Amino acid sequence: MNSPADTEFIPAPARPSLNAMIEQLIQRASGAAARPGNQIDILLDSTENFPEWEAALRGAQESICIEMYIFATDEFGRTIRQILLDKLAEGVAVVLVYDWIGSLGAHFKRFFRPLVEAGAEVRAYNPPGWFGGLGLLSRNHRKSIIVDEKVAFVSGLCISSAWNGNPAKGIAPWRDTGLKLTGPIVQDVLAAFEDTLISQGGSMPQQLRNYEEGEACQTGSATGRVLATTPANINTMRLDLNIIGLARQNLWITDAYFMPTRMYIQALINAARADVDVRVLVPRTSDIRWIGTVSRTQYRQLLEAGVRVFEWNGTMIHAKSAIIDGQWARVGSTNLNLSSWYANRELDISIEDPDTVYLLERAFLKDLENATEVILTEEQHAELQQKRAGMFKGHKALHRGQVKGMVRQVMQLSQAFDNNLSSTRLVGPSEAWAYVSIGIGMSLFGVFLWFVPQVLLWPVLFLLVIGGLSVTVQALIQIWRFHRGQR
Repeated sequence: MNSPADTEFIPAPARPSLNAMIEQLIQRASGAAARPGNQIDILLDSTENFPEWEAALRGAQESICIEMYIFATDEFGRTIRQILLDKLAEGVAVVLVYDWIGSLGAHFKRFFRPLVEAGAEVRAYNPPGWFGGLGLLSRNHRKSIIVDEKVAFVSGLCISSAWNGNPAKGIAPWRDTGLKLTGPIVQDVLAAFEDTLISQGGSMPQQLRNYEEGEACQTGSATGRVLATTPANINTMRLDLNIIGLARQNLWITDAYFMPTRMYIQALINAARADVDVRVLVPRTSDIRWIGTVSRTQYRQLLEAGVRVFEWNGTMIHAKSAIIDGQWARVGSTNLNLSSWYANRELDISIEDPDTVYLLERAFLKDLENATEVILTEEQHAELQQKRAGMFKGHKALHRGQVKGMVRQVMQLSQAFDNNLSSTRLVGPSEAWAYVSIGIGMSLFGVFLWFVPQVLLWPVLFLLVIGGLSVTVQALIQIWRFHRGQR
């Protein structure tokens, strides 16, 4: 038996640093590689996004790729279509994927026919068919535009005049956030678009894919990742949950259709209980009213844990974003609900650049000036304000030595906002009326089904039959291909 002195010493393998482990966590959760060397510009509302879109499209020299949930037949929709027709006449390749449900009006009005006749590649995402099965529930909720493989736009805005509001009727423009991207990350946005196009039987024209990854020139210093969610993965939800676990100071969320899973709600609660400044900004009035009603039933458990909930006072806030500790942010199309996480194609950008995140933090605090905070009671609200004031003093000491000055400035702005905040509303009345609405709605629907059960029966039967036939046919095709390959 060998003595310890006779045993050859084998050094322990080098362990990764904490930053390396965090990077690995983010990459594994998102399934996306980080792309450094980009320029990321924040565009707010239609007043900044739409002019940038038009300018980029009019300046296109080689190619235009658009992936869009809603392509409306209104004034802005017609403007974009005419730009595309002009570019087709100049020999620019145009490829468009629209969602069949989201752009239903445009589809049935044959709005895209002039583009097809002019030579564009146009595909409807997931139109109804005999072999779609339950997959028909999946929608393409992405909003992206890629021009000449050099500039990309990713946002929550669609090609629709609805985002402009209606001044004549006193309807204010919708609040939304988009990004303008240049640099290596554009190729990843294009890859996400190509994946959707191929899934619908399309193919990229020869004018595209002229740039290899190594040729994509760096245009800035920002690092980002493309989060391309499909029904086959839940990358964005996984990343969000992991990132929430890393938050130490602040977690600020804006969401248009807030109906998260219990797992996500618990992650927010755990963060708030760990003294993270968690704030959630949602619409007070929504274009889909029942979602707003359901959202209000989630408020109480969040408020009791210390999460702060704000409701937008304007017409509609449609932005989808998350901001953490002045270091990370996500902007794109993903809403915090089951449809976005599990069924749809969604597209977001993970931003890992403090300079860009700082601007998003400023925009968030600006949005809170036009929002009303929902509170449990006046007494608890006063207690929480005192607690946050103490937390802020601790943050100041931490920031002096460990965090960039811009983060400290945002915390100071946040504290100043808290001191001046006067617009609050108790959760009780809105929560009670939300439950009343849900209860009455369920009761009426139950009575209706009692007299007309076919309303529920026939759609379920249809989905079951179509789904069963689809699975059977696909299985038979696989068996046939297998036997053919054995010959």
